[in-house]
Amino acid sequence: MTPLPKVGDILHYVYLFTHEQQAGREEGIKTRPVMVVAVQGQRVFTLAITTKNDKAGKTLAIPDVVADRAGLARGTSIVIDQYNHFTWLGYDIRPVTAEPSYVAGRMPPGFTNTILSALTAHAKGINRD
Repeated sequence: MTPLPKVGDILHYVYLFTHEQQAGREEGIKTRPVMVVAVQGQRVFTLAITTKNDKAGKTLAIPDVVADRAGLARGTSIVIDQYNHFTWLGYDIRPVTAEPSYVAGRMPPGFTNTILSALTAHAKGINRD
């Protein structure tokens, strides 16, 4: 069995934004990095990481030094007003190595806590099962 990810892990995932769902899509447009913000049993909750803030929702900029440490491009942001959740391993997770491994990087604990504190109380979740 593939081990569950941990809060702060960065995965590659076909994320479905709320504006895409509202337009009738059932799948996201592309694979993108996401950060795990909660794991409840086999259920994993993720936030999208984006380099283009167009239509993405409310975002929090990721400082360049944090992006560098996490293996992300500089100038990225994390969407904090919507999330996807799914049963692990899920259909839309993409391996990052041939082994396979699914963890592409990790946010530092301090910035992970900043993100968790910034999550909006009315964030919209999309069930991806």
